[in-house]
Amino acid sequence: MLQNHYSNNRQRVSHPRCRSLDNLCYTAFALLQHKKHTVTCQSQLNRKRTVTARKRFGLSVALATPFNRDGSIDFIRLGEHATASIEGGCDSITVFGTTGEGASIGAGERGQILDHIGRTAIRPGQVVACIAATAIDDAAWQCREALDFGCKALLLPPPFYFKGVSDDGVFGWYAGLLEKIGPDARDAILYNIPSVTSVTVSQDVLARLRAAFGGVISGVKDSGGDWKYTEGLLDAHGDIAILVGDERHLAAAVRRGGQGAISGIANLFPAEMRGLAIDGRDDPRIRALVELVLHYPVVPAIKVLMAHMSGHAGWSRVRAPLVDADASADTLVKSLQAIMAQNAA
Repeated sequence: MLQNHYSNNRQRVSHPRCRSLDNLCYTAFALLQHKKHTVTCQSQLNRKRTVTARKRFGLSVALATPFNRDGSIDFIRLGEHATASIEGGCDSITVFGTTGEGASIGAGERGQILDHIGRTAIRPGQVVACIAATAIDDAAWQCREALDFGCKALLLPPPFYFKGVSDDGVFGWYAGLLEKIGPDARDAILYNIPSVTSVTVSQDVLARLRAAFGGVISGVKDSGGDWKYTEGLLDAHGDIAILVGDERHLAAAVRRGGQGAISGIANLFPAEMRGLAIDGRDDPRIRALVELVLHYPVVPAIKVLMAHMSGHAGWSRVRAPLVDADASADTLVKSLQAIMAQNAA
C-alpha cells in the first residue's frame, strides 16, 4: 500500500523550451488569483519593494536526490518521485536541501534538475529551491536561477564555512546576498540548521533582516530541534511562515500558529506528515521514526528506507562525503515495520 506512493508517474506536459511560456502563464494566473499589496521595505539602498499576499505554506517534501551507479543523478526517478510526492499529499517540493544532498549537487546539475522538474506536471510555484553556497556571488547566482525558473521560495542557509561568526557577520552576509539579488528578491526563507552549518540564525538577525528588507523575508525553516527557540519564533514572528524541520515538534508548532514544514520524512510518508503539518495532529509513529533515523547518519538512513519502500535499491545511494547505510538496512527496515504497525494517535 505504501509502495503506491512511488509507483505513480505522470506524462510529461511541457518541453523545456516551453518552460518560459509555462512560467509566464503560471505567473499571470497567480497574479489574477491573489490580491496584491505593497509593503515598504527599508533596505540599505532605501528601495521600495512590492510583495504579494501569501497563503499558508503547507507541507513541502525535502526531496531526496536519486543517483545512478556511476554517481550521476537519476533524473527520471527524481521526476517520478517529485510527482508522487505532490500526488501523495505534499503542497510543494524543496530541492537542493539537506535531505537532497544539495551541497553535493554541482552548479550545472542544479539547472538540469530544475529543467527536468519543468517537464513534469509540477508547477514552478510548487518548487522551493535551497541555496548551497558561501560566496555571496555564487549564492546570488543560485537564487537568480531559481527565481528565473519561477520558484515558490528561496531557502537560505547561513554562511557555513567559517565557524564562530558573530550575529553582525551573519546579518551582513544575508543582507549582502539580498542586495546582490536586487529588486527581484522575494520569498526568502531563512534556514536554521546549526547541526549542519554550525551557525545559529538568531532571532536578532531575523528581526534585523525583517526591519531592513520587510516582506522579502517570508519565513524561517527551523531544524534546530530546540523547542524554546521555536516558541520564540512563533511568539515574535508568527506573522511570517514559521516552518519546523524537526518533525517531533511540528504538530505542537502548528497548533501555536506554525504554517507547516519542509520535511525529510515526507519522502516516506507524505499523507501521514500532512496530518502534522496541516492539522497539528500528533502521530507517535512519526516521532518514533524520527528517533530511529537520528541514531544513524540521517540522510543515508532515510534513503535506505526509501529503497525498501519503493523496491528500488538504487535509492540507498548517496554522494561522498556521505556513506550509504546499506549495512544497517535490515535493522532499519525491521524497526520501521514495527513502528508503522502501531496505531496513530
